[in-house]
Amino acid sequence: MKALTFQGEGDVKVMDVPKPSIAGSRDVLVRVTLGAVCGSDLHILHGHTPMNPGAVLGHEFVGVVDDVGPEVARFKPGDRVVSSFFTACGHCALCRKGWFNQCVDKGTFGHGEYFGGLGGGQAEYVVVPNADSTMEPIPDGMDDEQAIFVGDILSTGFFGAERAEIRPGDVVAVVGAGPVGLLATMSAQLFGPARTFVIDMVDSRLEIAQELGGIPINAKQTHPVEAIERATGGIGADSSIECVGLLSAVDTAIHAVRGGGTISMVGVPSAVGGEFPYMRMWLKSLTFRAGWCNVQKYMRPLLDLIAAGRLHPEKIISHRMKLDDAEEAYRIFDAREATKIVLSP
Repeated sequence: MKALTFQGEGDVKVMDVPKPSIAGSRDVLVRVTLGAVCGSDLHILHGHTPMNPGAVLGHEFVGVVDDVGPEVARFKPGDRVVSSFFTACGHCALCRKGWFNQCVDKGTFGHGEYFGGLGGGQAEYVVVPNADSTMEPIPDGMDDEQAIFVGDILSTGFFGAERAEIRPGDVVAVVGAGPVGLLATMSAQLFGPARTFVIDMVDSRLEIAQELGGIPINAKQTHPVEAIERATGGIGADSSIECVGLLSAVDTAIHAVRGGGTISMVGVPSAVGGEFPYMRMWLKSLTFRAGWCNVQKYMRPLLDLIAAGRLHPEKIISHRMKLDDAEEAYRIFDAREATKIVLSP
């Protein structure tokens, strides 16, 4: 089958690899109908995430069930499905508490041996272990482009907004208008904020943020914290959602909120450690929350919101390309010439 593979830092290649097959009784083989390129894929491309050469990339995908293991109860061949970007067993102590992202048997798709050795979704086929607690059926009438993002970035954006504790009438600051930031902006509107400021330095992304209900702040043109303070009578935002992961972006998210405010960080950290403003956090009674999304908790509700017309995540797609052109897709996504790219086999 065709798949996009990691060859080394800065080098990915579409090539023929063996078609995978189910090995475990809870596995499902999915024929991929749509994949996507994510910012986390760029961490791999740049060598920031450990990855073995030859591994298949991609963790955002939808498809059709091709084969199922004997213990799979929820799915059968022919079902259209969307997968979380990581697996969860559904029965360990942490899964039973509802924290699927802390599953003791977790593996991440398209991240190589270090993260569980699972194949990736930028391919024609992918095996999904623990399928009953990792995938959701796609509602009838819903397009692949609408469903695909519930497995990662839409759930992450909603997770960030929920943990920001947004209340009706609040002022929210979204730091970063990449795909996650845009979907955090979209999700934030469900909680009833009066204003949602969106900070970035790329005009095209800020234009989309404005279409999604955000108030754009170009950090190249104005100091974002000062701009928010001016707009709020010197107080600051009630909460912020950090969607970049750079330490400078985290600092902006912390300084943008008022006393008693909440910072919700969902950006993948750019460093293992760094300075943290403990005294500011203490003096201003701030709440800081961080973590990767608990995807399985949100997939079904978000699919229902999309089906009801309350969310339109497909609006952020800027490029629709073929898997054969995935190498070029990575190039233009890395160059910030694309907002979001989807790949069809």
